[in-house]
Amino acid sequence: MDKNSCSSDRCSGSGFGLGSWLVGLFFGALGGVTIALLTAPKSGKELRGELREGAKAIPERASELLDDTLDLYASGVNYAQVAVEEQTMRVKKAVAAGKLAAAKKREELDYSSSSALPFQHH
Repeated sequence: MDKNSCSSDRCSGSGFGLGSWLVGLFFGALGGVTIALLTAPKSGKELRGELREGAKAIPERASELLDDTLDLYASGVNYAQVAVEEQTMRVKKAVAAGKLAAAKKREELDYSSSSALPFQHH
């Protein structure tokens, strides 16, 4: 199956990322606030005033949400970098220990083969 082929309602490799997620979150939050305000028992004048104030606050709220999301993303990247560095160090230590063990074993084998008496032939 091709990497970019579509199956049922979902396409693989379509490139949806953080931007699409943020847009969806924004519109979902906006819809939720609108429904909450419209279903609240208030007069039309009060409702229009709250909608106006809410609309004015959207850019600030979106900016705060974006800042929080970017902070969370940066923290995740930092955590991943630290985890990769720790794993790299573990692998390097394991490789060094393996090389040391191999060198010791080679030395033991060389010593045991050279310790044969001159009159013993195999």
